[in-house]
Amino acid sequence: MIIKNYQSLISRVTTDQEVFARKSILELLDVGINSVLPRNLIPKLVKLKNGNLYLQNYVFKLSQINHIYVVGAGKASGAMAEALEPILRLYITEGLINIPKGTKQRCKTQIIQLNEANHPIPSENGIKGTRKIVEILKKAQENDLIISLISGGGSALLPLPTSSIGLDQLQALNRTLIKSGASIQEINTVRKHCSQIKGGQMVKYGLPATMVTLIISDVIGNPIDSIASGPTVPDPTTFDQAIRILKKYDVWETLAHSIRNHFKNGIKGNIPETPKPSDEIFQKTHTIIIGDIKLACESIKKAAIQKEFQSKIYSYEIIGEARDVGKNFIQIIKEKYSKSLDKESPPVILITGGETTVTVKGNGVGGRCQELGLAILSELGDLPGMIFAALGTDGIDGFTDAAGVIIDKQSVRLMNEKCLDHNKFLNNNDSYNFFKELGDSLIFTGPTGTNVNDLMLIGIF
Repeated sequence: MIIKNYQSLISRVTTDQEVFARKSILELLDVGINSVLPRNLIPKLVKLKNGNLYLQNYVFKLSQINHIYVVGAGKASGAMAEALEPILRLYITEGLINIPKGTKQRCKTQIIQLNEANHPIPSENGIKGTRKIVEILKKAQENDLIISLISGGGSALLPLPTSSIGLDQLQALNRTLIKSGASIQEINTVRKHCSQIKGGQMVKYGLPATMVTLIISDVIGNPIDSIASGPTVPDPTTFDQAIRILKKYDVWETLAHSIRNHFKNGIKGNIPETPKPSDEIFQKTHTIIIGDIKLACESIKKAAIQKEFQSKIYSYEIIGEARDVGKNFIQIIKEKYSKSLDKESPPVILITGGETTVTVKGNGVGGRCQELGLAILSELGDLPGMIFAALGTDGIDGFTDAAGVIIDKQSVRLMNEKCLDHNKFLNNNDSYNFFKELGDSLIFTGPTGTNVNDLMLIGIF
């Protein structure tokens, strides 16, 4: 069980029905995460047979490859390297992956180096690791193969700002963007145009070798140019779009002059645009998405059906402000599934995936999943048979140590007994401290080794 406090979460509810509901929801979340763990994905896609290397549908004759280099970055990329290395141990020449700080001990590799860096704010150690990756890429020649392991979180973990932008300025920009309410696609559009490696620019360092990128996607719809800011794929976005985003969220005027001048020079053509789809540097590049939120949701649905639950995937692409999404979920239950609350019928499991946003206006601590749960909690009193859970599949929700939250009738009882004003906490964006005071609701997993958006389950028992 990936959920560390599973026993605690199910032991303190008061009725058999509540225990059954919590166990079922938590077990389904566990199924979803396990389905997208690199150790369960990589061996299915990377195989050696009869002197050939198979990377899904791409086939390479090992006798024609001089060197294999492995590089990458992301929350799941260390686990991807750990799963890949035993398969290609005899053929990997060198490799380096930038991974989140504090996760190195979880991944065992011997050839591929794992460099810890900060997330979600880029760090000096991230820059050092990225420079080492560039050094490795520059060794690659015509008959070499580069395998790039990319996953969510790679934007912060693979920093290489342009020479006119300092690390402190890049950090300030990232902090402001994260709190602005901008979507991940919008944030990454800006990031790509501050970088020497994002937005397809990593490819140029590895020419003329062949590059295959394996991706675990954390971006809705799997736009490969947005996942980890697309370091190995063409970038359709522009400097002009980046400036428009910065102005849309009132970030432009807060930026250091050096960053604004950088973007202005990009508009004028004094700085080259990121490489576009027609660029020749991509002729020997291939991209494979090996895991995403759709796979996680479908795995949960299959497991729910095996439990003889009514199961439906509502959407893989939930977006919007977290508290607004919460209100929409409640409305859906009231309109479409309220009958299930009043009659003897199999439990209903509504499965959703996606990534909401939180526009931070208060001074509290929390994350998308916790804020979503807090927004829903106020309505649960009218829906006593409903249980809700939301969890970041990477095991990290916002700037907290929690992965997410689970709420039900027990949560409503505790809120009323402790006289907690949920609106006060919600308005201060302080969902973490609300649930900490509430007790028995926060879900803890630690870093999971994968990252495919957030899972949100609604159960009616």
